[in-house]
Amino acid sequence: MPRLNVQAKVRQALAQALPDIEVRVSVPDPRPKTLVVVRREGGRKLNRLIDRAGVGIFCWAPTELEVSELADKVSDALSSLDFRDGFALVEEEHMESDRDPLTKTPRWYASYTVTTYKHS
Repeated sequence: MPRLNVQAKVRQALAQALPDIEVRVSVPDPRPKTLVVVRREGGRKLNRLIDRAGVGIFCWAPTELEVSELADKVSDALSSLDFRDGFALVEEEHMESDRDPLTKTPRWYASYTVTTYKHS
């Protein structure tokens, strides 16, 4: 059985946890006012069973307050990823307010290390 597609599974979990928010792998043009983008940013496969993926998540919302609350909801959703679904450990490495340099709109960025295991 192939290893878990961490990026796809995290996007799926966030889409379920945030049903009114668009969750994507890239930023569409035009970008919605509220958006979450999930990308795998490296990591490494430890062996045939365990993968430690680096995952980066960008959040946009109309105000700094709304985007900080959205980033907290993302954090809570990632903390809830289930062992039964192949998630062994989710570590929040970094979270910060990160104003979008192109649009000057409120944005937050968070990075995670997501350890998964191959399961049947």
